[in-house]
Amino acid sequence: MSAQTLKYAEAPTQYVEVEGVRYAYRSIGNDSGYSLVCLQHFTGTLDNWDPIVINGLAQERRVITIDSAGIGNSGGATPDNVRAMAEIAMKIIGALGIDKCDILGYSLGGFIAQTIATSNPILLRKIILVGTAPQGTKALYLFPQLVEKAFQQKGIEVYLYLFATKTEKSRALVTATFTRLQERKNDRDKDTGMDSVQAQIKALTKWGTDPVTIKLSNIRQPVMIVQGSHDEMMDSDSSYEMYKQIPNAILLYYPDSAHGSFNQYPEMFVAEATSFLNYFE
Repeated sequence: MSAQTLKYAEAPTQYVEVEGVRYAYRSIGNDSGYSLVCLQHFTGTLDNWDPIVINGLAQERRVITIDSAGIGNSGGATPDNVRAMAEIAMKIIGALGIDKCDILGYSLGGFIAQTIATSNPILLRKIILVGTAPQGTKALYLFPQLVEKAFQQKGIEVYLYLFATKTEKSRALVTATFTRLQERKNDRDKDTGMDSVQAQIKALTKWGTDPVTIKLSNIRQPVMIVQGSHDEMMDSDSSYEMYKQIPNAILLYYPDSAHGSFNQYPEMFVAEATSFLNYFE
C-alpha cells in the first residue's frame, strides 16, 4: 500500500530516538512539498486525531503526528511547562530530518506551536492553530477545576463535556468524532498516565497565569486560527485577540461548537486548511 493510499487507522507507529528517548509518531501522505506536523491536545495521543481530518490533509502532503515525552507510546517524562514541550517537539522534528515544515497545533499543541514560531521561526512555513489561546488567557486560571468536573462524568460524557456544546446537534457530531477515534483496532497508543496528566495541567495553567513572554506580533508566517463559538476551556474570544495581534492571520469561527470545533466540521476544515496551506501567502 502506497503512502498516498494508506489510511491513518492503518498507519504503523514508528519511533525516532532523541538523546536516548524513543518518541512515537505516525506518518501518511505524499512526501512532496512541506510536511505538516501535528501537535496534540491535553492528554491526547496519536489515537486522538480525527481520521477524516488526517486522511483529508494527507491527500496533498505528508502528515506527521507525534507523541511528546511521556505521552502514548513515547518514553521520557512529560514536562510541566510549554517551553520544554516546544524544545522536545523541535528535537523530534529535527530527528525526522525536517528543516522546514508546516505545523498544526491543537489546544495545548497550539501553545507549543506559538512558542516554536517565536523561538525558532525559520523552522515553520505556515501555522494552523485550532482551539487554542494566547498566553495570559484568563479562562486557563480555572483549568484544573474544569478538568475535575469533566473527569466526574461517566464514559463518553467526559469527552462530550470537554469537546461539545450542550445542544443535541453538537453532541451528535462530537459523538460521531468519538466513534471515528475507535477506528484503529491494532497498535493503539497507551492512555496518558496520571503523572503526565498532572504535568500537562500545570503547563496549561501556567500558560494562563505566568507573565506573558511571547509577542504574537513577531509571528510573521501566515497563520490560520480555527475556533468554536463556545469554547469554555480556551475562551472563544481569545482567538479574536490572537487574530488582532498576528500580522498575517485569518480567523474562522465554527457555529455551535466548543473545544472540538474542527472535529464537528471535519470536511469543511480539511477544505479550508488545504486551501490555506496551498494558496494563502
